[in-house]
Amino acid sequence: MHKEIKLNSNYLIAGLLFLILSFLVFLPTTEQFNKAPSELSLGILLDLLITVPLIYYLLIRKKNIPKFSLVYVFIIGIILAHLIIPIEHQQLLMKIKYIAIPVLEIGILGMVIYKMASLRTSLKQTKESDFYDKLLIACQETFPKFVGRVLATEIAVVYYLFSRSGKKENNESSFTYFKKSGIKTVITVFLVVVFIETIVVHLLVGIWNVKVAWILSILGLYGILQVTAILRSMNKRPIVIDYEAKKLLLRYGFGCQTTIPFSSIKKIEKYHRQVKNDKQHIYLSLFDIIDRSNLTIHLHSEHILNKIYGIDKKYQSISLFVDEKDLFLEKIEKIVVDAV
Repeated sequence: MHKEIKLNSNYLIAGLLFLILSFLVFLPTTEQFNKAPSELSLGILLDLLITVPLIYYLLIRKKNIPKFSLVYVFIIGIILAHLIIPIEHQQLLMKIKYIAIPVLEIGILGMVIYKMASLRTSLKQTKESDFYDKLLIACQETFPKFVGRVLATEIAVVYYLFSRSGKKENNESSFTYFKKSGIKTVITVFLVVVFIETIVVHLLVGIWNVKVAWILSILGLYGILQVTAILRSMNKRPIVIDYEAKKLLLRYGFGCQTTIPFSSIKKIEKYHRQVKNDKQHIYLSLFDIIDRSNLTIHLHSEHILNKIYGIDKKYQSISLFVDEKDLFLEKIEKIVVDAV
């Protein structure tokens, strides 16, 4: 009986929340709004940014839903207010946005840093202390999984762009994958061409629309920075054979990565061109068209390659490039034999 009453109260609050939002969206289209637009615009803004989040909090306070989701409701409130309140009555909204957005950004970054610091003790006990791995764990434990992975990507771009380019110390269990493939040189030349084209496109589009030209230029330049960060991260994120955890860590900078238990490896062979329509086969690369491979690993079961921005790809065989191909091949073949 108690559960039924509790369930009904939740439906009641959810229904009330929906009715308030519907009313607030509909209100600016009424004649009453036209009689007092300034006062009602203020009321709509306060309801979207205070009343609705408060009702949402009452709905989730005893649930397992993350309390941080309240921030999403607040952001949705700002977006709705921007869409439904007439521009001439958005003065207060503009002031709130100028204050709220920096505060939210600082708050989110602070939460991630705090979470990473709290994970430091447990991660110190593990063999691998990679920055991006720690960042990914912190973001996914602080925010919903997809949001956390997207946020981790954005933070990683800034970190690897400005961090020192010192290489991670290599040992017999770690392998580089960019020195002999020439991928860094090829991508660098490609980025220079893209940069020049971005300038040309900006000048041409600017003749038609200056705002569109700047938007395209900013997107193009940010894309260049993202790729540059991934190239820089390759030095610090080698492929690792973790004998202690009995796992193979395949990485391509922070652009994509996958973890394969030793027991899942069926065989490894020198690379040969794969069937184009083989949906079970992928490449450990973000630049499949221009990148090279010299080895292929086949698995007993399906695994997942995690890419930036929460993109996942399933596979059962994966091709990759390893600088010390013969040594890596020898070590993996030994692992396969020992697992039999």
